[in-house]
Amino acid sequence: MNITEILVPPQDIAWLPWAVQYFFYIGSAYAAAILFCIACVFKHHTSHVLRAALALVLAISAVVGPLALTADLHQPGRAWHFFTHLTSWSWMSNGSLFLPIFSILAVLAAWLYLRPDIQQLENSPYRIVKLASKLTLGNWTVSSNVFISLTVLTALSGLTIALYTGAEIAILQSRPLWHQLASPLLWFVTAFLGAISLTGIMLLLTTEPSLTAKPALTNGDNILLKRTTLLSAILALILLPLWVVNSNSLALLNDPQWVTRLTVLTFLFVCCIAVHFTALSTSKVGLVITSAITLISCWYLRWVTIMDVQTIPRYDAGTYPYELPMGPAGLLGIIAMAGLWIALAAVLSEVVHQAKTSRTLSSSSVAPSAHHVL
Repeated sequence: MNITEILVPPQDIAWLPWAVQYFFYIGSAYAAAILFCIACVFKHHTSHVLRAALALVLAISAVVGPLALTADLHQPGRAWHFFTHLTSWSWMSNGSLFLPIFSILAVLAAWLYLRPDIQQLENSPYRIVKLASKLTLGNWTVSSNVFISLTVLTALSGLTIALYTGAEIAILQSRPLWHQLASPLLWFVTAFLGAISLTGIMLLLTTEPSLTAKPALTNGDNILLKRTTLLSAILALILLPLWVVNSNSLALLNDPQWVTRLTVLTFLFVCCIAVHFTALSTSKVGLVITSAITLISCWYLRWVTIMDVQTIPRYDAGTYPYELPMGPAGLLGIIAMAGLWIALAAVLSEVVHQAKTSRTLSSSSVAPSAHHVL
């Protein structure tokens, strides 16, 4: 009997940290689109404060996410080949059509909803702020039915993003942890945790800077946020062990590093469930804690399922440790994308804040019930 040993040379990882950034922001975007649609349909139970925050999260994340994707493709020009060489059997090729449609609909829906706020900027005493009011492109209005139809269309478009992002990982048969139904489902349910975290950050930015100030959330707002967090965390706790078992091997449980990773994920999801029993609007501190826990849960889940899975050997018994580089392809890129999101959020949240101030100072302010397209 002859024994042949196969030695596999070290190879670069296929998915870079840029991919984690993309899946995090675009997942938060399509989850925000669904929550925004629900908030608009049940407009009598939600506040403008929450709907505006969801609209901003939707638009900003739908723009920042694709930027991270172009970085993962190593060069922006490479993205052009997806449009010139369409392949119907490729989920990545289909995604090149789904993604721009979703991003355009996301920005359009957010802009239409925030147009009344932007229009109020003309009452500001600051000249630059007054110029920003021209972004309304006129004084025309959109009916409630048309706008609701647009939010539904945006949410449906978001589901196509959830489908293609999950499918392009699940079709890879070489990775049992990816090639299963639990993998895309786990991404989908945790995307709502990302949307909740970014919405919490947006609510902090649109609230008065005083430490005693509270986000003006209604009971309906809290119900939507808290139940979404609870349902997402419970489903994640159910899917996480299924994700491990469905890999056709329990070898992960023999690796102390993977036991630690799975324990941390479980602990984070349990913390998200605990958040359900707290009042999000009680204080800014509570909102900060909620946003931090849900953000870490969503982001770390993607890091484990994308980056750490790639360190598992496929053909031999070797180990393939991964060290996060400090440059643009690593930590610097993560910080840069987070900084870009925060910068856009800080600027655009001023639209809501300045509009509120302008309506207070203006003697010709309209009634709240007639102010928005809804």
